[in-house]
Amino acid sequence: MHSGGGPDGEARARGVPPGRAQAGVPGPGEEPAPGRLIDNRYELRTRLGRGGMGVVWEARDTRLHRRVAVKELLFRGAVDPETQAQWVERARREAQAIARIGHEHVVTVYDVTEADGQVWIVMEEVNPRSLADLLRTHGRLPVQDAARICLEVLRGLRAVHAAGVLHRDVKPHNVLFRRDGRAVLMDFGIATFEGAAQVTRLHETVGTPSYLAPELCDPARRRPPSPASDLWSLGVTLYEMVEGRPPFRGPAPYEVLLAVREEEPDPPGHAGPLGPVLAGLLTKDPARRMEAGRAEELLRHVVQETPVTPSRLDLRTWPLTESTTGATRDDDGGGAEPPSPPSPVGPGRPWWRDRRLRLPALALSLVLVAAGSWLGYRRWSEPTGPGVSQTLEQAHQRGALMVGVKADQPGLSVLTDPQAHRYQGFDVDLASYIAKDLGFAPDEVQFTTVQTFSRELVLQNRTVDLVVASYSMTPERSRRVTFAGPYYLAGQDFLLRTDEKDVVGPEDLIGRKVCTARGSTPAEHLPAKFHGVKLTFRSSYGECVTDLLEHRVDAVSTDDIILAGYQKQHQDRLRLLGIPFQSEAYGVGMALGEEALRRQVCASIDRYVDSGAWYRSWQRWLQPLGLLRPSPGTCSNTDWQHLG
Repeated sequence: MHSGGGPDGEARARGVPPGRAQAGVPGPGEEPAPGRLIDNRYELRTRLGRGGMGVVWEARDTRLHRRVAVKELLFRGAVDPETQAQWVERARREAQAIARIGHEHVVTVYDVTEADGQVWIVMEEVNPRSLADLLRTHGRLPVQDAARICLEVLRGLRAVHAAGVLHRDVKPHNVLFRRDGRAVLMDFGIATFEGAAQVTRLHETVGTPSYLAPELCDPARRRPPSPASDLWSLGVTLYEMVEGRPPFRGPAPYEVLLAVREEEPDPPGHAGPLGPVLAGLLTKDPARRMEAGRAEELLRHVVQETPVTPSRLDLRTWPLTESTTGATRDDDGGGAEPPSPPSPVGPGRPWWRDRRLRLPALALSLVLVAAGSWLGYRRWSEPTGPGVSQTLEQAHQRGALMVGVKADQPGLSVLTDPQAHRYQGFDVDLASYIAKDLGFAPDEVQFTTVQTFSRELVLQNRTVDLVVASYSMTPERSRRVTFAGPYYLAGQDFLLRTDEKDVVGPEDLIGRKVCTARGSTPAEHLPAKFHGVKLTFRSSYGECVTDLLEHRVDAVSTDDIILAGYQKQHQDRLRLLGIPFQSEAYGVGMALGEEALRRQVCASIDRYVDSGAWYRSWQRWLQPLGLLRPSPGTCSNTDWQHLG
């Protein structure tokens, strides 16, 4: 007997009920074909990827006329009803978990629908290539790219935990990128959250062995998962980014789990400033593992210290220009000057002069990191027109611009000729450029030494017109002086003697003498950060260093850029702790209310950066100190009133 023509006839020949084939519904063991319409709305187009928890399709929302990603389950018809129901419940729970978060670094869920006995999750369309694909293509990543990606994933993960959700499968395969390059965390198929029904069996090991936390590796004595377990997985992911391989490997899953539980990973050879983050996240005891807030603080510092280059991994165009020529390497751990990028900059134009190449998210995060602690308090006066600067009028009348600088900060500002009042260093170069931009010839600029505790006083008394002296902008200071900046982003750290082997973290300095300058930001931050540190004050950091060398104090604390200069002078006797605890934004100080002058100095700072002079000065004075190059920040284009 003829079974009949057309789709229904073919369906009957396969044992599929009439009408199903015409609707595009797959038969047992089959996957849907492109063109199928889900819930009479989402048209499947191209299969993007396939993983342990489902197939992801590129689709079109026919109502809103936008591209979306649609996720469906695997093993259609190939598993027993109980297992199928369990997978359906996992998919439903994944959608619930993601939908309740809402964060820029967590994939966005638009819709959840059930059809054909399974759950379909409709999400934003992101770059279908994951961090795992990126690592396969490029090998290990440069430190600055690894730090940025890890920081973004960590922020997403913190939002996940704040919503009461545990991801339980953080790994490179589950980190994707939006079209603008921002990393997003996805695939919550085995997530758990408060109030969710459990769908995993008792003693079932859930997750990927290489990324599973040690406390979850022994089914017989396994502890319950926690946010610390997700942080371990993030640490493994970061290790893989900077080293090009996971820290724990084995020929079989059991060997991998055993290595995670019993062995220590090989010390990273390319982590550079990310070493403390890796050590903290890969601590086997979850009670002692680095907390998310501290990890974010250290990652922010690494991101701000890395060169202001366009990422060598342009994640916005990567799928279209994927390289197969081998890994991108940075053999010194991210500190070396990268090769010049190809030509969006244009022939003959240095890359650092083109602001279009600075990733917007990175630039904004750098400003927010360094200035976030005080921008919420500061409200700059609204400009009332072009205005006239009283300070500039007086300086032109006297025929000289008076600039206050430091005399004893190697690399930044050092008095080289007391008789002629000659100074040299990074701050001096900037001050000289600003003075010329304001209309003063070199012989019309008079430098004078200022101390940390006297900077506000000399500006209030108008003894000097400008102060360019590693001057951190803070809420308290902004009530007494006006700032233009930032022109440099630094981090507060500690300087120690090399014979102090037992000090491996700031907490080890509790109960010990720490020297800093009077009126400095460490004097304000240290008591709040580290209760029990015995602070002692000197007029200058040079005096503190002398006391440190002579064993009168146990450490010196100020900005890392200042400490690096002193460490360079005494390489065999002094060392940097290398774990910054506070970010600082340097600005040019002037008399309170000098809004017209602030605008002019800001414009001058931006021209200084764009001309390449900022970079050349950094190369000359600060690169030899071993510091990675930070962002100079943005002055004129920063709306200080609305960043807080």
